[in-house]
Formats: sequence, structure tokens, C-alpha cells
Amino acid sequence: MFTRLFYGTIQPGKADEAWQILSDFAQRVKQQKGCVLNQVLQNGDEIVGITSWATKEDLGAYADSELARELFTRITPLFMGRPTARSYEVKLNLWEQTATKPA
Repeated sequence: MFTRLFYGTIQPGKADEAWQILSDFAQRVKQQKGCVLNQVLQNGDEIVGITSWATKEDLGAYADSELARELFTRITPLFMGRPTARSYEVKLNLWEQTATKPA
């Protein structure tokens, strides 16, 4: 399994618009081949998006997709600087079933 982290800081006064875009894209990303997890975390104006993928190829296909480019294009003007994305191989994955329930 492979995980991609996307993070950035929302500009003051742009939170509602940023959340609309992130909400619009959440289901579209989750529907991509091999996407097994899609989360968006927030702490103040900081945003972290977490997606996990069944294979390295699935993650690569998404990262190089028009959908990922469209998300970056639409969200970047609302962030302080360009958002950052990094990909990692998952070496350990322990979880409880309650982790899949919304707060």
C-alpha cells in the first residue's frame, strides 16, 4: 500500500471556498482505481489530505491524472503558497474499525 500526503495553509478568509473545493473532489478522488482511503484533516488554517492506494501504480496514475492537476489548479490560489504533496510506501498499518467512522 502507498500513501500520498497533501498539505498547505488556507489564506485568511478563504476557508469556506477551500472546503467547498476539497469536498467536491473528495468523492471523485475516492472513486479512482485503487484508492482505499481518503481523509482531510484540519488544524486551524492548516490542511492535510491523506489518500492511500492499493499499489504504487494506482497512486502514480492518480498523481499524474487530470483530476490531481485540476485539484491543484483550483486549490492553490486559496492557499498561502503552493500546497505540497509527498508519497510514501506504507510499512506498517494498524487500525481499529472505529477509525472508519466519521467524527
